[in-house]
Amino acid sequence: MDKQRLLFERLAEIKDYWVNASSEKLVDKSDLVWSDVESSYQILKQKLSSQEEREAYEKITDNIVEGVIHSILVMIDGGDDLADKFTVDLIVDNTKESLKNNGALHEGFYDYLLDVEED
Repeated sequence: MDKQRLLFERLAEIKDYWVNASSEKLVDKSDLVWSDVESSYQILKQKLSSQEEREAYEKITDNIVEGVIHSILVMIDGGDDLADKFTVDLIVDNTKESLKNNGALHEGFYDYLLDVEED
């Protein structure tokens, strides 16, 4: 499988994990000690009581996490202010191949999400 696609697949899995973990904590009784913002979760649990409200929170969280990943990939692609100071790359360790050789990572990530996610 294409290495870029494997990267995008893993990034999407990470995104989904954190969106789901965050959303699930609004309804279950589990311990929130893993979170640095436990008191904020408690507030949201009280405010987001309906399924519709929790789904809205989940969609917003998904959008935010997706945007953060996209912004990091833009940075790696050299498309933000960091490029004025230096550029970074993602290199496959054993082959020394740049993952940027097959096109812009940030665009590829969104293309990947469009292929695999339903809205």
